[in-house]
Amino acid sequence: IALTLSKSLDLKTILKDALDEILEFMSVDAGVIYVINEETLEMIPVAFKNLSEEVIRDLTEVRVKVGECMCGTIAEADREVIIYENASKDIRFTRESLKKEGMEFYVGLPIKAKGKVIGVLCVINHEPFYPSPELLDILRATTVPLGLAIENSLLFENIKSELKQKKKYYNFENIITGNPVMLELLNTVRKIVDIPTTVLICGESGTGKELFARAIHYNSIRKDKPFIAINCSAIPETLLESELFGYSKGAFTGATTSKKGLIETAHGGTLFLDEINSMDGKLQAKLLRFLQEMSFYPVGSTVPVHVDVRVIAATNDDIEKSIKNGRFREDLYYRLNVVRLDIPPLRERRDDIPLLCKFFLNKYNKKLNKNIRKISDDAFSILYNYSWPGNVRELENAIEHSVILDDDNIITEEDLPQRLTRKIPSTKDGDLSLESIEKRHIEMVLALTGGNKKEASRLLGINPATLWRKLKSYTTT
Repeated sequence: IALTLSKSLDLKTILKDALDEILEFMSVDAGVIYVINEETLEMIPVAFKNLSEEVIRDLTEVRVKVGECMCGTIAEADREVIIYENASKDIRFTRESLKKEGMEFYVGLPIKAKGKVIGVLCVINHEPFYPSPELLDILRATTVPLGLAIENSLLFENIKSELKQKKKYYNFENIITGNPVMLELLNTVRKIVDIPTTVLICGESGTGKELFARAIHYNSIRKDKPFIAINCSAIPETLLESELFGYSKGAFTGATTSKKGLIETAHGGTLFLDEINSMDGKLQAKLLRFLQEMSFYPVGSTVPVHVDVRVIAATNDDIEKSIKNGRFREDLYYRLNVVRLDIPPLRERRDDIPLLCKFFLNKYNKKLNKNIRKISDDAFSILYNYSWPGNVRELENAIEHSVILDDDNIITEEDLPQRLTRKIPSTKDGDLSLESIEKRHIEMVLALTGGNKKEASRLLGINPATLWRKLKSYTTT
């Protein structure tokens, strides 16, 4: 049975083949394997054999739930039922078609995975039958591999369904824009999806760099392989190398086993390195060697690992300035910068704000079970003219905030986050540079959150590490 169940992940195929084997070694006439629908609790007859047309029609067209009929009772009670003769007369068989089937012998066994009933195995004979205790024990034992096979198959189906949803979600048509610059970027992306070149995505935090990276992956020939994303600024420098490249047993204190790195995990797929500008010089050199050779040495290992990975890197920093300052390797930059995508900040694509507002309004109406019909003219004017230092992510946050607070189905100025409606105080020297405006805006948000940097970064729509870096830069300038 175990060998039969391991041949495929198609649930109908493996359960049908397994049922054939079970009926043969039991020397009985017919059988059914039910699988429980976790959401509806319906008993789904996935595999059946040698049942009358009336019974098959009844089982497939009118489904019973857990607790109903014989099979549902077995599932609910998590208890086997064995009837040696006159089974059709048992009152737990509530279907008329089963009563007419002329069952004499019946066994119903719960099928479990991780202690939970996920199905029921039923075997039937039309003559009285008294199997030996040893034969019944063998039958009981088959429910273990059946449970594992059903669990694995359902998990595989869930993964396929999730992948299908991701492919649909990250379809190019779902990137909300009408802006000419953005449309040209999408046109470029369409040309490179199946070319295994490195891509460098530049743009401020919240502009959608990871959205573009995922769109490239899920529209490419690599779409069925892993997409692995890592934020280089979110992992301490001392750990980033082993996270990316993995390590061998004994490489350092605590390395009791070898561990595969994210690069190897992404084999066949895409590796997305976000905020690559925060990577230190030593690791930049190792990454460069990997990009040149598509092989690397895990920490503490002398055996090279060869992989096939597409690398997409992203930065929210002025990377050319980082090169001039000696913080980023020029040779690594050229290796990454084969195709470059510069995503404009939201303040430079204000024509997308109406489209994005409508999209996010619909999204949070559904998510929060609201029915907000519109955004008032005054509120929209504020949304349109705001500077959006946190870009699209901050706009989404603002719409979600407004939908939560609204109670009259129209978003007004009063529903908007305070930071949008409060004027940014002017500086004594009248400095209107982008850096100065951004600094004052961050200071204002920090004041609103009482200095809570985690909450401030959430409101701004940026990573806490990015906020910390910006604050540090303000103290050194």
